[in-house]
Amino acid sequence: MLGKGLRKQSSASLFIHALWHNFSARLGIGLIFGLVIISVLNVLHPEYLDVSNAFNINSFSNIAKNISAQPLAPTFDHGWRYVMGTTSYGVPILPVSLAAVTVDLAFSIPIAVISAIIGTCVGVITTYFSRKAEFAMISIATMTTSFPLLISAIIFGLMLGFNYIGISLGIIFVLWSYYAIIARNLVLDLKNRQFIEASRAAGASKFRIIFRHIIPNSMTPIMVRFSLDLATVIAILSAINFLFYFSATSLAPYPELGALIAGLPSVGYLYASGNPFSPFVPINTLTLITQGDWWTVVFPSFFLMVLIATFVTLSTGLRETLDPRSVV
Repeated sequence: MLGKGLRKQSSASLFIHALWHNFSARLGIGLIFGLVIISVLNVLHPEYLDVSNAFNINSFSNIAKNISAQPLAPTFDHGWRYVMGTTSYGVPILPVSLAAVTVDLAFSIPIAVISAIIGTCVGVITTYFSRKAEFAMISIATMTTSFPLLISAIIFGLMLGFNYIGISLGIIFVLWSYYAIIARNLVLDLKNRQFIEASRAAGASKFRIIFRHIIPNSMTPIMVRFSLDLATVIAILSAINFLFYFSATSLAPYPELGALIAGLPSVGYLYASGNPFSPFVPINTLTLITQGDWWTVVFPSFFLMVLIATFVTLSTGLRETLDPRSVV
């Protein structure tokens, strides 16, 4: 028992040592640590943003009274909130972007987690229990992966409304299949290994073997995939909010990076009349760019880029650390 514990401790120490000496992993972990600090402050102490509620767009500007306000250029004359200027309706870009980072994470993490759990469990269970179920699963998963993720989210959004549930189901509909394929390949590799045969001979049930041995030994590629998919989900949600800015959806009251890049026109609709077909014409990205308000697009895009790059970098670091053969 002591030797086994020492081996486990040694393996963990080696992994932490390798992780720390990998630049991509170290950078990704550092960026995530920064995101965690920002998110904790946004939840527990939003006063650092000079607002009482970091998750309501109205906290950053009285939208209802500034529906015709034009963007303000970056300036140092009005305090740190305005060093990146304002976007549509007088919303200061720097504090609202810091709040939007937490909102994007809060919306994206559950989608990625649910996709990973569903795909992994379906892939492992069908492959371990039945060849026919495995064939059916891999056929469905292969067809599903060929479907573009953004198109799926848009279709579900059109069917169910551009709310969080509709968009989430559209992403999960495709995303689970990647984990199912990974899990299936891992089960085929693991199911005839010696330690699995020993557990089977000792009388362990199939579910015990699956959840005690197969899934824990499959976590390496799943962790790498999860980090990458989290970045993908963030990008998809932002793209949906950017492309379908005309819809005053249930996401409109929240600060979100895609909506900020679009110029918050859904907020304009929401507070002008609540009717997308009213004569009100909201500010949008094209209007902002053509009138020279470049900062309204550049700075929120920078925050989105950093958020996505954080998890892509972490995924690269995990892949290189957990699978040294991937390093060229």
